[in-house]
Amino acid sequence: MEIHKPKPVHNWREFLKEYAIIVLGVLTALAGEEIVVGLHHHYQVADLRTALHRELAWDMVAMKDAVDEQPCVEARMKEIEAWAASLQGPASQQLKIRMTSPGFVFFRTSTWRSAAGGTLDNLPLDERIAYAQFYDGVDNNNRIRDDGINGLRDLRDFQDARALSTEDVRRISHDIREVRSAFRTLASNYKNWTYVYAPATGVKIKEAPARFAGAAEQKASQEAFCKTSIQTD
Repeated sequence: MEIHKPKPVHNWREFLKEYAIIVLGVLTALAGEEIVVGLHHHYQVADLRTALHRELAWDMVAMKDAVDEQPCVEARMKEIEAWAASLQGPASQQLKIRMTSPGFVFFRTSTWRSAAGGTLDNLPLDERIAYAQFYDGVDNNNRIRDDGINGLRDLRDFQDARALSTEDVRRISHDIREVRSAFRTLASNYKNWTYVYAPATGVKIKEAPARFAGAAEQKASQEAFCKTSIQTD
């Protein structure tokens, strides 16, 4: 087997030429690797941004559903106040409350919570902060919406009442305040979503994916809620 020995370098010019070729080759290889990694990160960030936009757009639709129910909520609370007042008077009416709960979809945050840290790190800092603030708003409004829904459920405990104790009146008044406060706060906060959070992240409500299979049942539940809740015996 013939072994080729390195060609001897006879002067500095030849040495620098050989050195430059080696350095250039190494730098070219490193640059190529950086380009490949950069492109990979670019596509990862693009995919993540698309997924975040779809998730947040879904949450905007879910939030709008709750906000759209506020007029119905206000009407139901006025009815219940009148119903409770009638049971306390000398000529109390025999009334029944039929309080349904409007159906709402879940807020989604799984994409944000499961996003790889390395991919998030490749987002610009201002963009990461904007997304984080938006998701903080989702978590906060999810709690507020739950408070409102729980208040509606508590009011259903009195649906067959024929008389109210002082404690009952106190509970009903408390629940009405909780429900009103929750849905009014949601309506106010939704303005922040549309005028602050969405523009800061570039999220558009039209990016939301198609509604789930139970959307028709949910809509029917919301329509039933908007009908009168009080029946006279």
